[in-house]
Amino acid sequence: MVRLPPGLRRVGVLAALLLVPGSAGAFSITASVNRTSVQIDEQIVLSVQVSGEAANLPDPQLPSMPRFNVHAAGRSQNFSFVNGKISSAIEYTYVLVPRMIGNATIPPVAIDAGGGNILRTDPIAVTVLRHDATGGAPAGAGAPGPQRAPPAGAPPPGAPPPGENSPDVFVTATIDDAHPFINQQVLLTVRFHTAVPLLGNIEWNPPATKGFLNEDLPPPPPQETVIKGRRYSVSEIQMALFPIESGPLTIGQSSIRCQVHRGMAVDPFAADFFNQFFSRGITTAEPKTLSTRRITVNARPLPEAGKPPGFAGAVGEFRLRAETDRSEAAVGDAINLTVTIEGKGNLKGLGEIALPELPQFRAYETVSSLNQSKDGTGVKGSKVYKTVLVPKVSGDIVILPIKLNFFDPKAEKYVSLQSDPIPLKIAPGQTAAAGATGYQAPAANGAILPVTEDIRHVHDAMEVPTLHRLEAALAGAGWAHLFPLLLLFAASGFASHRGRSLQDPARWRARGALAKSRKRIREGRSERDPQRATQMISEALTGYLADKFDRPASGLTLRQVLDLLKQNAPGLPAGHLEQLKRVWNELELFRFAPAGTYHADPSSLADGVGELVRALDEELRR
Repeated sequence: MVRLPPGLRRVGVLAALLLVPGSAGAFSITASVNRTSVQIDEQIVLSVQVSGEAANLPDPQLPSMPRFNVHAAGRSQNFSFVNGKISSAIEYTYVLVPRMIGNATIPPVAIDAGGGNILRTDPIAVTVLRHDATGGAPAGAGAPGPQRAPPAGAPPPGAPPPGENSPDVFVTATIDDAHPFINQQVLLTVRFHTAVPLLGNIEWNPPATKGFLNEDLPPPPPQETVIKGRRYSVSEIQMALFPIESGPLTIGQSSIRCQVHRGMAVDPFAADFFNQFFSRGITTAEPKTLSTRRITVNARPLPEAGKPPGFAGAVGEFRLRAETDRSEAAVGDAINLTVTIEGKGNLKGLGEIALPELPQFRAYETVSSLNQSKDGTGVKGSKVYKTVLVPKVSGDIVILPIKLNFFDPKAEKYVSLQSDPIPLKIAPGQTAAAGATGYQAPAANGAILPVTEDIRHVHDAMEVPTLHRLEAALAGAGWAHLFPLLLLFAASGFASHRGRSLQDPARWRARGALAKSRKRIREGRSERDPQRATQMISEALTGYLADKFDRPASGLTLRQVLDLLKQNAPGLPAGHLEQLKRVWNELELFRFAPAGTYHADPSSLADGVGELVRALDEELRR
């Protein structure tokens, strides 16, 4: 466990709560269920919503629920940046399958709000009833999930293993595709059939899935079916598997342990009949362990023919759209660009989108959110990317189409999509943005200007009149003969220092990074305008990192900084990187918050950023 310095820990709290005071007030968590009374063969849907005025929300911590089998059923996220305020909400969905009859409680779900604050939901009381056998099929069976027709001549799904006629209980495992492509979804379905009552709980051990990424799917309601004249209750367990390597892959055995209800043969005329009846009863439980067969999947590599340039490995069926929150703005205004990719496939595997060249804008770090749902057909949903763009020039500007390349496994071909171009009308700004003292801004045409030119220009010699005046002033002193020697030493030291700095300017720039950053932070702390103060403190952070790695401050992105830190300081604690990401993203957004919506405390912000810079500098000096 990495322990951060106290000041750096304050940065994390500050970064998460810049918009509102008080750590607990920044987040909220609620939990609800779709029903509070269910039968033993029905399901409860638990919805947990986490919301707050921050881009990054804490994950909920589920409590232990021994009376239920818990299955994650997806999540959806909404993120907005309106009038300078961030708001996020993530809803997590879980399916709870009761394991026993009686009154039960769903304990509080918690989140860590930072600063030692733990927020919890209220407990939820539910009642689990016995199955009502008068209705024929189990409750909830009236809405079966989608079923695939078996191939011609193949046994129906769930048929007992070969060689067995009509066993009391049995288990099967099937997949919907034995020859998928890499990253293509494969649906594994395990069906547990029972024709006799069961005692106690059912325990399932999932299969080994080496070579796959996997996602658990929520179980459908139990069904009833008739096989060879015998009625069975069927429970399904499903997983979505995504092969990550080509060649033969094995889905291991999964097993189910249960206790089958058995009647005992008791002779009513036996002398010890009453002893047998009262000591053992007339029923008993027979333990059973059932295993599925191993399944071999032959994963195919993606074809090289037709692979588009820049293909990042996305496989599935997707749609793409891009839009902005406004079509008209002024220079310096913030414009939200939203890119949405939706469809069926491994959404978590979608990488970052490649934006077109945007020389007329300053583009900030892209924030992505995942909206994922799961059902009997697998994993689907959308991934949303939001980028804040700030126009630098006025006029009619067009955001060029954004492109997405993916492989469609059904059509077995590559697909290239692109969004519609987005026209914008940008008016001149009312006032010019204040320049960044010590840090060069980008040119109007988007070119990066060298920020070190000003420190490389050093005069070769002092002006002659200056030397004459100094000599005349010292001539009258009786000890004036000492000064030429002192001047000689000073000139020699200056020349040596200048020579070293010219030979290795990057080194000298890095050595002065901390001092320059601290000076900029002090200036930001004393600035009365909160908006301007935040800009100065932000420049203190970006300027420090630019100087440390000999990079131009203009155009420096968070992704570049993280890559540089990982390359140059591989031992940097993960906590430092997380704090840097939080602070960077929040500062970028708050710099463009409209007037009147800004609630950060520049003094606290300066303390936090100063501590972050100090901690990073200590690690980089090692």
